[in-house]
Amino acid sequence: MSFSSESPALNVKSQTFELNKIDVFCAIAYIPLLYTFKNTDGNSSFMSTELLNKSLYKAIEDFPIFAGRLRQIQPGKLKVVVDSNDLNLPKFTEAQSSMDFANFEAANFNPALLPTGAVKPTAFFTGGFQEGNIKLVDICIVKFKNGGGVVLSVNIAHVLVDGYGFNMFMHRWAEINKKLVSDCTATYFGVSNVVYSRSILQKAVPTPQKPLLSELYKMYIPGGYLSRLVAWVSPGIRGKIVESIHASADISISCFHVSRETLDQLRQSVKTISATDQRISDNDVLMAAITIAYAQSILKHKSEHPDVGLASWLKPTLLGSSSKNPKNFVAVEAADIRHRIPNSNLETYSGNSAISMMMLNPIELLQMPASPEVLTQVALGVRKSTEGVTSEYIAQSINGGDAESDVVLRPLIYKARVAERLMATNFSRFTLYKTDFGWGIPQFVAPANTKIPKIATFFPAHPFKGGVYVHLVDSVSILQQMRTNSFWAERFEFAY
Repeated sequence: MSFSSESPALNVKSQTFELNKIDVFCAIAYIPLLYTFKNTDGNSSFMSTELLNKSLYKAIEDFPIFAGRLRQIQPGKLKVVVDSNDLNLPKFTEAQSSMDFANFEAANFNPALLPTGAVKPTAFFTGGFQEGNIKLVDICIVKFKNGGGVVLSVNIAHVLVDGYGFNMFMHRWAEINKKLVSDCTATYFGVSNVVYSRSILQKAVPTPQKPLLSELYKMYIPGGYLSRLVAWVSPGIRGKIVESIHASADISISCFHVSRETLDQLRQSVKTISATDQRISDNDVLMAAITIAYAQSILKHKSEHPDVGLASWLKPTLLGSSSKNPKNFVAVEAADIRHRIPNSNLETYSGNSAISMMMLNPIELLQMPASPEVLTQVALGVRKSTEGVTSEYIAQSINGGDAESDVVLRPLIYKARVAERLMATNFSRFTLYKTDFGWGIPQFVAPANTKIPKIATFFPAHPFKGGVYVHLVDSVSILQQMRTNSFWAERFEFAY
Protein backbone atom coordinates (compact mmCIF):
# COMPACT_ATOMS: atom_id res chain seq x y z
CA MET A 1 0.00 0.00 0.00
CA SER A 2 2.79 2.42 0.83
CA PHE A 3 5.09 4.12 -1.66
CA SER A 4 8.61 4.74 -0.52
CA SER A 5 10.52 7.56 -2.11
CA GLU A 6 12.79 10.29 -0.83
CA SER A 7 10.79 13.49 -0.56
CA PRO A 8 12.25 16.24 -2.75
CA ALA A 9 13.46 19.38 -0.98
CA LEU A 10 10.81 22.08 -1.00
CA ASN A 11 11.61 25.73 -1.69
CA VAL A 12 9.06 27.11 0.78
CA LYS A 13 9.57 29.97 3.21
CA SER A 14 8.22 30.15 6.74
CA GLN A 15 4.96 32.06 6.98
CA THR A 16 1.63 32.10 8.81
CA PHE A 17 -1.86 32.31 7.33
CA GLU A 18 -4.69 33.45 9.58
CA LEU A 19 -7.89 31.81 8.37
CA ASN A 20 -11.25 33.50 7.95
CA LYS A 21 -14.83 32.69 8.87
CA ILE A 22 -15.46 30.69 5.67
CA ASP A 23 -12.32 28.62 6.23
CA VAL A 24 -13.33 27.81 9.80
CA PHE A 25 -16.67 26.46 8.62
CA CYS A 26 -14.74 23.97 6.45
CA ALA A 27 -12.13 23.06 9.05
CA ILE A 28 -13.30 19.55 9.89
CA ALA A 29 -13.04 17.69 6.59
CA TYR A 30 -11.29 17.06 3.29
CA ILE A 31 -12.50 17.54 -0.25
CA PRO A 32 -12.08 13.96 -1.58
CA LEU A 33 -12.04 13.61 -5.38
CA LEU A 34 -11.23 10.65 -7.62
CA TYR A 35 -9.59 11.19 -11.02
CA THR A 36 -9.66 8.14 -13.31
CA PHE A 37 -7.19 7.86 -16.20
CA LYS A 38 -7.05 5.16 -18.89
CA ASN A 39 -3.79 3.86 -20.38
CA THR A 40 -5.03 3.94 -23.96
CA ASP A 41 -1.77 2.90 -25.65
CA GLY A 42 -0.41 0.49 -23.02
CA ASN A 43 2.66 2.60 -22.21
CA SER A 44 4.71 1.13 -19.37
CA SER A 45 5.57 4.63 -18.10
CA PHE A 46 1.92 5.66 -17.85
CA MET A 47 1.26 7.89 -14.81
CA SER A 48 4.59 7.04 -13.18
CA THR A 49 4.34 7.16 -9.40
CA GLU A 50 7.86 8.55 -9.09
CA LEU A 51 7.15 11.36 -11.53
CA LEU A 52 3.81 12.18 -9.91
CA ASN A 53 5.55 12.40 -6.53
CA LYS A 54 8.22 14.72 -7.95
CA SER A 55 5.72 16.98 -9.70
CA LEU A 56 3.48 17.07 -6.62
CA TYR A 57 6.21 18.63 -4.54
CA LYS A 58 7.00 21.17 -7.24
CA ALA A 59 3.30 22.13 -7.34
CA ILE A 60 3.19 22.59 -3.58
CA GLU A 61 5.91 25.23 -3.88
CA ASP A 62 3.23 27.31 -5.61
CA PHE A 63 0.73 26.41 -2.85
CA PRO A 64 2.93 26.66 0.28
CA ILE A 65 -0.09 26.74 2.59
CA PHE A 66 -0.49 23.02 1.73
CA ALA A 67 2.75 22.30 3.63
CA GLY A 68 1.66 24.04 6.81
CA ARG A 69 0.25 22.84 10.09
CA LEU A 70 -3.27 23.67 11.23
CA ARG A 71 -3.31 25.43 14.60
CA GLN A 72 -6.19 26.65 16.74
CA ILE A 73 -5.59 30.13 18.16
CA GLN A 74 -8.81 30.13 20.21
CA PRO A 75 -12.29 28.66 19.72
CA GLY A 76 -13.46 29.66 16.26
CA LYS A 77 -10.05 31.05 15.23
CA LEU A 78 -7.55 29.03 13.19
CA LYS A 79 -4.26 29.57 11.41
CA VAL A 80 -1.94 27.55 9.20
CA VAL A 81 1.71 27.78 10.19
CA VAL A 82 4.34 26.99 7.55
CA ASP A 83 7.74 26.28 9.10
CA SER A 84 10.42 25.67 6.49
CA ASN A 85 12.28 23.50 9.03
CA ASP A 86 9.22 21.46 9.96
CA LEU A 87 7.02 21.12 6.89
CA ASN A 88 3.80 19.11 6.99
CA LEU A 89 4.51 17.10 3.85
CA PRO A 90 1.71 15.35 1.93
CA LYS A 91 0.88 11.73 2.53
CA PHE A 92 1.47 9.96 -0.80
CA THR A 93 0.79 6.24 -1.17
CA GLU A 94 0.31 3.66 -3.90
CA ALA A 95 -2.19 0.80 -4.04
CA GLN A 96 -2.58 -2.07 -6.46
CA SER A 97 -5.93 -3.27 -7.79
CA SER A 98 -6.36 -6.86 -8.95
CA MET A 99 -9.16 -5.72 -11.25
CA ASP A 100 -8.83 -5.15 -14.98
CA PHE A 101 -9.42 -1.51 -15.83
CA ALA A 102 -11.99 -2.58 -18.45
CA ASN A 103 -14.15 -4.09 -15.69
CA PHE A 104 -13.88 -0.90 -13.62
CA GLU A 105 -14.91 1.10 -16.67
CA ALA A 106 -17.83 -1.25 -17.34
CA ALA A 107 -19.00 -0.64 -13.78
CA ASN A 108 -19.15 3.11 -14.49
CA PHE A 109 -16.04 3.70 -12.34
CA ASN A 110 -17.84 2.78 -9.12
CA PRO A 111 -15.47 3.79 -6.26
CA ALA A 112 -16.76 0.91 -4.13
CA LEU A 113 -14.63 -1.38 -6.33
CA LEU A 114 -11.35 0.30 -5.37
CA PRO A 115 -9.01 -1.52 -2.95
CA THR A 116 -9.65 -1.12 0.78
CA GLY A 117 -7.69 1.85 2.08
CA ALA A 118 -7.26 3.51 -1.30
CA VAL A 119 -10.14 5.86 -0.49
CA LYS A 120 -10.28 7.49 2.94
CA PRO A 121 -13.05 5.85 5.02
CA THR A 122 -14.36 9.28 6.02
CA ALA A 123 -13.95 12.86 4.83
CA PHE A 124 -13.61 14.11 8.41
CA PHE A 125 -10.31 15.00 10.03
CA THR A 126 -9.14 12.53 12.63
CA GLY A 127 -6.42 13.05 15.18
CA GLY A 128 -5.64 13.98 18.75
CA PHE A 129 -5.20 17.28 20.55
CA GLN A 130 -2.03 17.96 18.57
CA GLU A 131 -3.90 19.35 15.59
CA GLY A 132 -0.64 20.24 13.84
CA ASN A 133 -0.24 16.56 13.01
CA ILE A 134 -3.24 16.50 10.65
CA LYS A 135 -2.11 15.82 7.09
CA LEU A 136 -3.61 18.57 4.96
CA VAL A 137 -2.94 16.71 1.70
CA ASP A 138 -3.48 12.95 1.40
CA ILE A 139 -3.08 11.25 -2.00
CA CYS A 140 -3.22 7.63 -3.11
CA ILE A 141 -2.58 6.40 -6.65
CA VAL A 142 -4.43 3.17 -7.46
CA LYS A 143 -2.89 1.12 -10.28
CA PHE A 144 -5.02 -1.40 -12.12
CA LYS A 145 -3.99 -4.84 -13.32
CA ASN A 146 -1.50 -4.92 -16.21
CA GLY A 147 -1.17 -1.13 -16.18
CA GLY A 148 -4.61 -0.59 -17.72
CA GLY A 149 -5.24 2.66 -15.87
CA VAL A 150 -5.03 4.52 -12.58
CA VAL A 151 -7.22 6.36 -10.13
CA LEU A 152 -5.82 9.35 -8.27
CA SER A 153 -7.56 9.61 -4.91
CA VAL A 154 -6.86 13.20 -3.89
CA ASN A 155 -7.88 14.54 -0.49
CA ILE A 156 -7.16 18.19 0.29
CA ALA A 157 -8.22 19.81 3.54
CA HIS A 158 -11.26 21.96 2.82
CA VAL A 159 -9.85 24.59 5.19
CA LEU A 160 -7.23 25.34 2.50
CA VAL A 161 -9.31 25.44 -0.68
CA ASP A 162 -12.80 25.20 -2.07
CA GLY A 163 -13.67 23.30 -5.26
CA TYR A 164 -12.38 26.14 -7.42
CA GLY A 165 -9.05 26.23 -5.61
CA PHE A 166 -8.84 22.42 -5.68
CA ASN A 167 -9.19 22.56 -9.47
CA MET A 168 -6.48 25.24 -9.69
CA PHE A 169 -4.07 23.01 -7.77
CA MET A 170 -4.82 19.94 -9.87
CA HIS A 171 -4.21 21.92 -13.06
CA ARG A 172 -0.88 23.18 -11.74
CA TRP A 173 0.22 19.71 -10.61
CA ALA A 174 -0.78 18.23 -13.98
CA GLU A 175 0.95 21.03 -15.89
CA ILE A 176 4.25 20.35 -14.12
CA ASN A 177 3.95 16.57 -14.51
CA LYS A 178 3.16 16.93 -18.23
CA LYS A 179 6.35 18.90 -18.74
CA LEU A 180 8.36 16.26 -16.85
CA VAL A 181 6.81 13.52 -19.04
CA SER A 182 8.26 15.22 -22.11
CA ASP A 183 11.52 16.21 -20.37
CA CYS A 184 12.35 14.50 -17.07
CA THR A 185 15.26 16.90 -16.51
CA ALA A 186 13.12 20.03 -16.69
CA THR A 187 13.59 22.49 -13.84
CA TYR A 188 11.55 25.50 -14.97
CA PHE A 189 7.77 25.22 -15.06
CA GLY A 190 6.63 28.77 -15.61
CA VAL A 191 5.18 31.10 -13.01
CA SER A 192 1.95 30.37 -11.21
CA ASN A 193 -0.43 33.29 -10.62
CA VAL A 194 -2.29 31.63 -7.75
CA VAL A 195 -3.14 33.77 -4.72
CA TYR A 196 -3.60 32.00 -1.37
CA SER A 197 -3.28 34.85 1.13
CA ARG A 198 -6.63 35.41 2.88
CA SER A 199 -6.05 39.17 2.90
CA ILE A 200 -7.19 39.50 -0.72
CA LEU A 201 -10.64 38.18 0.17
CA GLN A 202 -10.93 40.39 3.23
CA LYS A 203 -10.02 43.46 1.17
CA ALA A 204 -12.55 42.54 -1.52
CA VAL A 205 -15.53 41.96 0.78
CA PRO A 206 -17.38 45.19 1.60
CA THR A 207 -18.55 46.25 5.05
CA PRO A 208 -22.23 45.49 5.79
CA GLN A 209 -24.43 48.55 5.33
CA LYS A 210 -27.74 47.22 6.66
CA PRO A 211 -29.15 45.17 9.55
CA LEU A 212 -28.90 41.41 9.10
CA LEU A 213 -30.92 40.29 6.08
CA SER A 214 -33.91 38.06 6.83
CA GLU A 215 -32.56 35.41 4.43
CA LEU A 216 -29.40 35.12 6.53
CA TYR A 217 -31.20 35.38 9.86
CA LYS A 218 -33.20 32.26 8.97
CA MET A 219 -29.94 30.31 8.60
CA TYR A 220 -28.70 31.10 12.09
CA ILE A 221 -29.34 28.37 14.65
CA PRO A 222 -29.22 28.98 18.43
CA GLY A 223 -26.10 27.64 20.09
CA GLY A 224 -25.72 25.36 23.07
CA TYR A 225 -23.21 23.61 25.31
CA LEU A 226 -22.40 20.90 22.76
CA SER A 227 -21.58 23.28 19.90
CA ARG A 228 -19.44 25.46 22.19
CA LEU A 229 -17.55 22.38 23.39
CA VAL A 230 -16.94 21.23 19.81
CA ALA A 231 -15.65 24.71 18.89
CA TRP A 232 -13.23 24.59 21.84
CA VAL A 233 -11.49 21.29 21.03
CA SER A 234 -8.84 20.75 18.35
CA PRO A 235 -9.82 20.24 14.68
CA GLY A 236 -8.95 16.54 14.88
CA ILE A 237 -11.15 15.92 17.92
CA ARG A 238 -13.82 18.13 16.37
CA GLY A 239 -13.84 15.97 13.25
CA LYS A 240 -14.28 12.83 15.36
CA ILE A 241 -17.22 14.35 17.27
CA VAL A 242 -19.04 15.56 14.17
CA GLU A 243 -18.32 12.25 12.44
CA SER A 244 -19.91 10.37 15.35
CA ILE A 245 -23.01 12.57 15.10
CA HIS A 246 -23.35 11.79 11.38
CA ALA A 247 -22.13 8.20 11.60
CA SER A 248 -24.27 5.41 10.20
CA ALA A 249 -23.22 2.02 8.92
CA ASP A 250 -25.37 2.21 5.82
CA ILE A 251 -24.33 5.62 4.46
CA SER A 252 -23.52 5.18 0.78
CA ILE A 253 -23.14 7.22 -2.41
CA SER A 254 -25.14 6.97 -5.62
CA CYS A 255 -24.36 8.51 -8.97
CA PHE A 256 -26.89 9.53 -11.63
CA HIS A 257 -26.39 11.00 -15.11
CA VAL A 258 -28.61 13.53 -16.84
CA SER A 259 -27.99 14.15 -20.54
CA ARG A 260 -27.44 17.54 -22.12
CA GLU A 261 -30.66 17.08 -24.10
CA THR A 262 -32.72 16.40 -20.97
CA LEU A 263 -31.25 19.39 -19.15
CA ASP A 264 -32.10 21.65 -22.07
CA GLN A 265 -35.64 20.29 -22.15
CA LEU A 266 -36.09 20.97 -18.44
CA ARG A 267 -34.74 24.50 -18.78
CA GLN A 268 -36.96 25.23 -21.76
CA SER A 269 -40.00 23.87 -19.93
CA VAL A 270 -39.35 26.20 -16.99
CA LYS A 271 -38.83 29.20 -19.28
CA THR A 272 -42.04 28.46 -21.21
CA ILE A 273 -44.22 28.05 -18.13
CA SER A 274 -42.73 31.04 -16.30
CA ALA A 275 -43.42 33.17 -19.40
CA THR A 276 -40.65 35.63 -18.55
CA ASP A 277 -37.29 36.58 -20.00
CA GLN A 278 -35.62 35.65 -16.72
CA ARG A 279 -32.45 33.62 -17.07
CA ILE A 280 -32.80 29.97 -16.10
CA SER A 281 -29.56 28.05 -15.59
CA ASP A 282 -28.65 24.37 -15.47
CA ASN A 283 -28.16 24.81 -11.74
CA ASP A 284 -31.70 26.13 -11.31
CA VAL A 285 -33.26 23.02 -12.83
CA LEU A 286 -30.76 20.61 -11.24
CA MET A 287 -31.48 21.99 -7.77
CA ALA A 288 -35.22 22.00 -8.45
CA ALA A 289 -35.24 18.42 -9.74
CA ILE A 290 -33.21 16.97 -6.88
CA THR A 291 -35.16 18.97 -4.27
CA ILE A 292 -38.45 17.53 -5.54
CA ALA A 293 -37.26 13.92 -5.95
CA TYR A 294 -35.21 13.88 -2.74
CA ALA A 295 -37.99 15.39 -0.62
CA GLN A 296 -40.46 12.87 -2.02
CA SER A 297 -38.03 10.02 -1.32
CA ILE A 298 -37.54 11.15 2.28
CA LEU A 299 -41.25 11.59 2.91
CA LYS A 300 -42.03 8.18 1.45
CA HIS A 301 -39.32 6.58 3.57
CA LYS A 302 -40.64 8.30 6.71
CA SER A 303 -44.17 7.09 6.01
CA GLU A 304 -42.89 3.53 5.62
CA HIS A 305 -40.57 3.69 8.65
CA PRO A 306 -42.21 6.06 11.19
CA ASP A 307 -40.67 6.82 14.57
CA VAL A 308 -42.84 5.31 17.28
CA GLY A 309 -43.05 5.54 21.04
CA LEU A 310 -40.46 7.57 22.94
CA ALA A 311 -38.34 8.05 19.80
CA SER A 312 -41.12 10.04 18.16
CA TRP A 313 -40.74 12.66 20.92
CA LEU A 314 -37.01 12.50 21.63
CA LYS A 315 -35.75 12.72 18.04
CA PRO A 316 -37.17 16.17 17.12
CA THR A 317 -36.47 17.51 20.61
CA LEU A 318 -32.81 16.50 20.82
CA LEU A 319 -31.97 17.32 17.21
CA GLY A 320 -33.35 20.81 17.20
CA SER A 321 -36.32 20.16 14.94
CA SER A 322 -39.10 22.56 15.81
CA SER A 323 -41.79 20.04 14.96
CA LYS A 324 -42.18 16.41 14.16
CA ASN A 325 -43.61 17.35 10.78
CA PRO A 326 -41.87 20.51 9.51
CA LYS A 327 -43.69 22.71 7.04
CA ASN A 328 -40.70 23.42 4.80
CA PHE A 329 -37.95 21.46 3.10
CA VAL A 330 -34.61 23.27 3.43
CA ALA A 331 -32.08 23.19 0.60
CA VAL A 332 -28.76 24.97 1.04
CA GLU A 333 -26.28 25.45 -1.79
CA ALA A 334 -22.77 26.90 -1.93
CA ALA A 335 -22.51 30.12 -3.96
CA ASP A 336 -19.08 31.18 -5.23
CA ILE A 337 -18.55 34.91 -4.67
CA ARG A 338 -15.50 35.34 -6.92
CA HIS A 339 -17.46 36.84 -9.81
CA ARG A 340 -20.11 38.50 -7.66
CA ILE A 341 -18.01 41.33 -6.20
CA PRO A 342 -17.16 44.03 -8.77
CA ASN A 343 -13.43 44.64 -9.35
CA SER A 344 -12.46 42.09 -6.71
CA ASN A 345 -9.70 40.32 -8.71
CA LEU A 346 -10.56 37.04 -6.99
CA GLU A 347 -10.21 34.91 -10.14
CA THR A 348 -6.79 33.63 -9.01
CA TYR A 349 -7.70 33.21 -5.33
CA SER A 350 -7.49 29.55 -4.28
CA GLY A 351 -8.93 29.83 -0.77
CA ASN A 352 -12.53 29.29 0.31
CA SER A 353 -14.85 31.87 -1.22
CA ALA A 354 -18.23 30.16 -1.27
CA ILE A 355 -21.07 31.19 1.01
CA SER A 356 -24.44 29.58 1.62
CA MET A 357 -27.75 30.42 0.02
CA MET A 358 -30.95 28.82 1.26
CA MET A 359 -34.13 27.76 -0.52
CA LEU A 360 -37.30 26.98 1.46
CA ASN A 361 -40.05 24.99 -0.24
CA PRO A 362 -43.34 23.98 1.38
CA ILE A 363 -43.55 20.24 2.03
CA GLU A 364 -47.12 20.48 0.75
CA LEU A 365 -45.81 21.65 -2.64
CA LEU A 366 -43.12 18.98 -2.91
CA GLN A 367 -45.58 16.22 -2.08
CA MET A 368 -47.57 17.06 -5.20
CA PRO A 369 -46.93 15.11 -8.44
CA ALA A 370 -43.75 16.47 -10.06
CA SER A 371 -45.45 18.35 -12.86
CA PRO A 372 -43.72 20.95 -15.04
CA GLU A 373 -45.55 23.61 -13.01
CA VAL A 374 -44.11 22.34 -9.72
CA LEU A 375 -40.63 22.12 -11.25
CA THR A 376 -41.00 25.69 -12.49
CA GLN A 377 -42.04 27.02 -9.10
CA VAL A 378 -39.09 25.38 -7.34
CA ALA A 379 -36.61 26.40 -10.07
CA LEU A 380 -37.73 30.04 -9.89
CA GLY A 381 -37.12 29.89 -6.15
CA VAL A 382 -33.55 28.75 -6.80
CA ARG A 383 -33.10 31.57 -9.31
CA LYS A 384 -34.40 34.12 -6.79
CA SER A 385 -31.97 32.88 -4.11
CA THR A 386 -29.08 32.92 -6.59
CA GLU A 387 -29.77 36.48 -7.66
CA GLY A 388 -30.10 37.41 -3.99
CA VAL A 389 -26.37 36.78 -3.44
CA THR A 390 -25.54 40.47 -3.78
CA SER A 391 -22.57 42.43 -2.47
CA GLU A 392 -24.56 43.24 0.69
CA TYR A 393 -25.53 39.58 1.18
CA ILE A 394 -21.85 38.61 0.81
CA ALA A 395 -20.75 41.35 3.22
CA GLN A 396 -23.20 40.19 5.88
CA SER A 397 -22.36 36.51 5.35
CA ILE A 398 -18.66 37.09 5.97
CA ASN A 399 -18.45 40.19 8.15
CA GLY A 400 -21.86 40.33 9.81
CA GLY A 401 -24.15 38.22 11.94
CA ASP A 402 -23.35 36.11 14.96
CA ALA A 403 -19.64 36.15 15.74
CA GLU A 404 -19.70 33.49 18.46
CA SER A 405 -17.09 30.75 18.12
CA ASP A 406 -19.56 27.94 17.55
CA VAL A 407 -21.85 29.58 14.99
CA VAL A 408 -20.49 27.70 11.96
CA LEU A 409 -20.75 24.34 13.74
CA ARG A 410 -24.37 24.58 14.83
CA PRO A 411 -26.00 23.26 11.63
CA LEU A 412 -23.62 20.27 11.60
CA ILE A 413 -24.55 19.38 15.17
CA TYR A 414 -28.15 20.39 15.83
CA LYS A 415 -29.53 19.73 12.34
CA ALA A 416 -27.43 16.66 11.56
CA ARG A 417 -30.31 14.19 11.46
CA VAL A 418 -33.22 16.40 10.52
CA ALA A 419 -34.60 14.57 7.51
CA GLU A 420 -36.08 17.41 5.48
CA ARG A 421 -32.89 19.10 4.34
CA LEU A 422 -30.22 18.93 1.62
CA MET A 423 -26.84 20.57 1.07
CA ALA A 424 -25.55 20.91 -2.48
CA THR A 425 -22.39 21.99 -4.28
CA ASN A 426 -22.01 22.51 -8.03
CA PHE A 427 -18.71 21.49 -9.65
CA SER A 428 -20.22 21.23 -13.15
CA ARG A 429 -18.69 24.50 -14.38
CA PHE A 430 -15.16 23.58 -13.29
CA THR A 431 -12.68 22.51 -15.96
CA LEU A 432 -12.02 19.15 -14.31
CA TYR A 433 -11.50 17.45 -17.68
CA LYS A 434 -8.59 19.71 -18.58
CA THR A 435 -6.45 18.01 -15.92
CA ASP A 436 -3.85 16.39 -18.20
CA PHE A 437 -0.75 14.87 -16.55
CA GLY A 438 0.77 14.16 -19.95
CA TRP A 439 -1.29 11.09 -20.82
CA GLY A 440 -4.60 12.65 -21.78
CA ILE A 441 -7.60 13.92 -19.85
CA PRO A 442 -9.46 11.86 -17.23
CA GLN A 443 -12.11 9.35 -18.18
CA PHE A 444 -14.10 10.21 -15.07
CA VAL A 445 -13.91 12.66 -12.15
CA ALA A 446 -16.13 12.16 -9.12
CA PRO A 447 -16.30 12.63 -5.36
CA ALA A 448 -15.54 9.79 -3.00
CA ASN A 449 -18.13 8.70 -0.44
CA THR A 450 -17.72 11.36 2.24
CA LYS A 451 -19.95 9.49 4.71
CA ILE A 452 -21.70 12.83 5.30
CA PRO A 453 -25.38 12.25 4.53
CA LYS A 454 -27.70 14.68 2.75
CA ILE A 455 -24.94 16.00 0.49
CA ALA A 456 -25.45 16.37 -3.27
CA THR A 457 -22.74 17.36 -5.74
CA PHE A 458 -23.06 18.14 -9.46
CA PHE A 459 -20.08 17.17 -11.64
CA PRO A 460 -19.49 17.58 -15.37
CA ALA A 461 -19.49 14.44 -17.51
CA HIS A 462 -16.65 13.63 -19.91
CA PRO A 463 -16.80 15.99 -22.93
CA PHE A 464 -17.64 13.07 -25.25
CA LYS A 465 -20.58 12.10 -23.05
CA GLY A 466 -21.92 15.50 -22.08
CA GLY A 467 -24.46 16.34 -19.44
CA VAL A 468 -24.00 16.28 -15.69
CA TYR A 469 -23.46 13.65 -13.01
CA VAL A 470 -25.37 14.02 -9.76
CA HIS A 471 -23.78 12.37 -6.73
CA LEU A 472 -25.88 11.92 -3.60
CA VAL A 473 -24.78 10.63 -0.18
CA ASP A 474 -27.39 9.20 2.19
CA SER A 475 -28.64 5.94 3.66
CA VAL A 476 -29.00 2.98 1.32
CA SER A 477 -32.77 3.01 1.85
CA ILE A 478 -33.14 6.68 0.87
CA LEU A 479 -30.96 6.16 -2.20
CA GLN A 480 -33.15 3.23 -3.20
CA GLN A 481 -36.19 5.49 -2.93
CA MET A 482 -34.47 7.96 -5.28
CA ARG A 483 -33.91 5.23 -7.84
CA THR A 484 -37.60 4.33 -7.82
CA ASN A 485 -38.92 7.89 -7.85
CA SER A 486 -40.65 8.07 -11.26
CA PHE A 487 -39.91 11.76 -11.92
CA TRP A 488 -36.21 11.23 -11.19
CA ALA A 489 -35.75 7.82 -12.82
CA GLU A 490 -37.24 8.99 -16.12
CA ARG A 491 -34.67 11.77 -16.45
CA PHE A 492 -31.61 10.75 -14.43
CA GLU A 493 -29.94 7.47 -15.37
CA PHE A 494 -28.54 5.42 -12.50
CA ALA A 495 -24.77 4.83 -12.83
CA TYR A 496 -23.87 3.24 -9.47
